[in-house]
Amino acid sequence: MHEKALEALLFVSGEPLTLREIAKYLAIDKKEVGETIAALEQSLSGRGLCVLRHDDSIALATAPDVTDIAGSIAKERLEGNLTRSQLETLAIILWKGKISRSSIDYIRGVNSTFALRSLLIRGLIERVQDSKDARIYLYSPTMDFYKYLGISSSEKLPAFMELQKKMKEYD
Repeated sequence: MHEKALEALLFVSGEPLTLREIAKYLAIDKKEVGETIAALEQSLSGRGLCVLRHDDSIALATAPDVTDIAGSIAKERLEGNLTRSQLETLAIILWKGKISRSSIDYIRGVNSTFALRSLLIRGLIERVQDSKDARIYLYSPTMDFYKYLGISSSEKLPAFMELQKKMKEYD
C-alpha cells in the first residue's frame, strides 16, 4: 500500500522529496519510509523507472538502460516551441518576479510542476531557496532569458509599472 502511494507521490511532485516529507505524506515513521523505498526500488527493478537517492532526498528517474530513448524525446520537446502551459508559467514568473510554485499553481489553477521543470532545463528560469522559509523554492527568470529578450530586467518590459500597480491592487 505505501509503496504504491510513494510511487504516486514521487511522480506527482516531479521533484525530489525528503524522507521527512515522505513520512509526513504517508503518515508513517522513518523505518517504514526506508522499507517502502526499498520495496519500490525492488518493484521498479528491470523497468523504465528507478528510484534516485541523493542525501536524504528521493526521486523517480529514468532507468539507466533507457536514458537514450527518453533523452531523445526530452531533447525533441525541449528544442521545440514552448507549450501553452510553459508560456503561461513563464509569463507569470516574468511579471511577478520571484514566485513560489504554489503561487504559480494558484494563479494558473493547475499544477505547474512539469512546465517549471521544462523551463528550468531550458535555462529560462532559475530556482532558489526562499530566504524566509527554507522549505520553499522561488522561481525567477535567468539572465540568459533576459538576454534572449534583449532587456536587462523585467522592469524593461512594456507597461511593466502599470501592470505591477494593477497586480498589487488585485492581490
